[in-house]
Amino acid sequence: MRQAIQPNNTLIVDGPASVELISGKAEVFGCPFNELQRTVVREGKRMPFFASEPSVFDVVLGANATVQEMEGNTVPESWNKPIQIVLGLEKKPIVILVLGASDSGKSSLCTYMLNKMVEAKRRVAILDGDLGQSDIGPCATVGYAIVTKPVVELYDLRYQNGYFIGVTSPPTAVAKTLEGLAAIMGEANQRQADVIIINTDGFVSGIDAIRYKLSLIKELKPNIVVGVQIKDELTTLMSYLGGGGVLTATPSPALSQRTSEKRRILREMTYAKYLRKSKLQCYPLSQVTVEPRNAVPKKQDPEKGVLIGLYGWGNRFLGIGVLRAINVERRTLKVQTAVTTTPHRLIIGKVLLNRKLQEIQD
Repeated sequence: MRQAIQPNNTLIVDGPASVELISGKAEVFGCPFNELQRTVVREGKRMPFFASEPSVFDVVLGANATVQEMEGNTVPESWNKPIQIVLGLEKKPIVILVLGASDSGKSSLCTYMLNKMVEAKRRVAILDGDLGQSDIGPCATVGYAIVTKPVVELYDLRYQNGYFIGVTSPPTAVAKTLEGLAAIMGEANQRQADVIIINTDGFVSGIDAIRYKLSLIKELKPNIVVGVQIKDELTTLMSYLGGGGVLTATPSPALSQRTSEKRRILREMTYAKYLRKSKLQCYPLSQVTVEPRNAVPKKQDPEKGVLIGLYGWGNRFLGIGVLRAINVERRTLKVQTAVTTTPHRLIIGKVLLNRKLQEIQD
């Protein structure tokens, strides 16, 4: 269907859908969206196409997808404040950490800041610390990417390296998540980035969440902390920080809340993306290190595969796999994975996936 949009208005598309700009001029979170360019809006995602002049889009909607025109630009003016501060500083790298509850628009803010930094000729590293809704790398991992050109969404980025956590719920692996983010932060620092943006998970309510986020800030030492606040969910956490370098950003008026079902579907999309063209590989236990040592079950139901992380030598994350079978007599593991390099270490996670790579509740 053709959709004409008035100048300075925004086309809001809820996926699954695909969108092409037929004529006019538009952008998505500060990324230019050119004529005849087409992008996919994933199920469970919402994408805003801001038209700076009269524009016509071709929109193909999938099941339950929607499209609407909204007045004005859905990017709040407050999102520009951290960008202005960073561009006014000479120190490198400048580290920005983004806080917010689930579905508050953290990823959208990170995408907008990234695109504006790239537009200003800055070399940007972005770290994704959201285990349950990861955009950079598969869920149950933290990862980072180096960015030198604008992107429509973070999901389009290819991670440089990752750290397998093995769970999608932050409270169950706080120490390991801190360890993983610190490790990839150190590597990103070595890549000579001008700006490092850190996206975090939506675990912000309660004393345990506050302690976790304060530990994260202590470990990563950001120059700027930006909190996206919908109501008052960040008030207590932000009060602990105080001082300079702490900013509050308003959420986008195009904000949408996802159901737990939509969030699960988005997680499963990341497993499928990084297990595309996967095959069953056989790894002798005598040739790989398995962590934790006691994590290998005595038998394995192939219909309830366990998500695992595969590592090469050192801290090089090769990718994910699913443990499908165990041969006790031959002491071998059969793993479904797209990784073709022989791994040195296998890290056993706690996420269960069926043959269709759908999550199973244990």
